[in-house]
Amino acid sequence: MCFANCVENSSQSTKHAKSTDSANLIDTVNFAGADLIGTDSGIVIIETQRKPTQLLGIWQQMPVSALRESIKTHAQLIVNCIVEHKYQMDGGLTVLYKESPSVGSVDVFVGIPVNGLRAGAKAKPLKEGFVVENIEGGSYLKATVNAEPGSTLKNWEKFIKLVKERNSEASATNGSLGGYPYFEYYQDSRNSEMTTTVSQAILVMKKQ
Repeated sequence: MCFANCVENSSQSTKHAKSTDSANLIDTVNFAGADLIGTDSGIVIIETQRKPTQLLGIWQQMPVSALRESIKTHAQLIVNCIVEHKYQMDGGLTVLYKESPSVGSVDVFVGIPVNGLRAGAKAKPLKEGFVVENIEGGSYLKATVNAEPGSTLKNWEKFIKLVKERNSEASATNGSLGGYPYFEYYQDSRNSEMTTTVSQAILVMKKQ
């Protein structure tokens, strides 16, 4: 897959590049409540704590199904921009949604986590079209699903449905309905030929 190769290749020019799995951005999992959010066929929802995160990338408007091609087109351009502006990469490619993913055209941000400028580097305006988006730290709801970029819409619908059901049940105490930001990132796996394939997506939304 292009975006995985792009991030891997960039590590030669950026010593601070991390794993292609953005899970390294997650601090801890709230094990006490790890099994009380909800489960369904093919999806398990847990609560997790996250540090504040910065993403460098580009906003686009497109259907969720077009994500795969968008990543192929833009992943290396985003990596090049990170290297050119001397940012430290801090994880793998991440997709941010302005609203909960739905059928039709949606506002989507394709980016890579960064951790500030490299030592001695001076900030300068980003190339046209590229921006840095901030995701605040705090409590989030996370679901790991078997899906690749562009095929997560049904998983999002199931995720949101389960959270709403859980929120309704728990409304008298501590509701857990999620909200913005909604984002997803991907885990790499290797097949028998040791070529990179993407088999899982991690869906995340803010706990309200």
